[in-house]
Amino acid sequence: MSWLLENAQAVSAAASVGTLLIWSVYLTIFWRGYRRQLKPKLVINRGQGDGLDGHCLLTNMSQQPIHIQGVKVSIDLADQTCTSYITDAEDVRAAGNPHGWQRLTRQGPLASGAMVDLGTFESILGYAVRQSRPEADMEAAQRCCITVLAIYGSEDLLVGATRQFELVHDGGETRLTSESVETRQLTSRAERRKHSRGLAKDI
Repeated sequence: MSWLLENAQAVSAAASVGTLLIWSVYLTIFWRGYRRQLKPKLVINRGQGDGLDGHCLLTNMSQQPIHIQGVKVSIDLADQTCTSYITDAEDVRAAGNPHGWQRLTRQGPLASGAMVDLGTFESILGYAVRQSRPEADMEAAQRCCITVLAIYGSEDLLVGATRQFELVHDGGETRLTSESVETRQLTSRAERRKHSRGLAKDI
């Protein structure tokens, strides 16, 4: 007790520093959790089978709504990569089964927790190949990458997500297998600028 009385100021200062450190840790954890909630999260998936007649689905898992600004598809052939923007939904109209605002464009708002059907992979990939290399055979396609770009909250750059699928050809049928379980979010500002510039050229 006498030691505590003699060193009261030092003990008080140490306790204050310890309290400050503890609160700093709590504040950091709280801030990271808050920032994580604000970050956009888009999920690209396939549904209704794993063939080309399966549908490409986009789900907005962000805390706020997004506005889909563009959709890009890249297809790796044996000797070339075909890249095309499918925002205008010309392939959907050509398929003869447009519905809702998708009959005009793939642009539009998507509420938090909502999902939208971007069309069948056959329609999407076939359109991209025809735009870049009409003579190419889909049997030569090795993999495809779907990238969605969107406006989100107060972000000054477009946000986005991308997912890659392998195309496995077997006995005249083609299956799509995802290279990863999760959709990769576009978090790098340099990458987001690059996609923004590419979309601006297409508009």
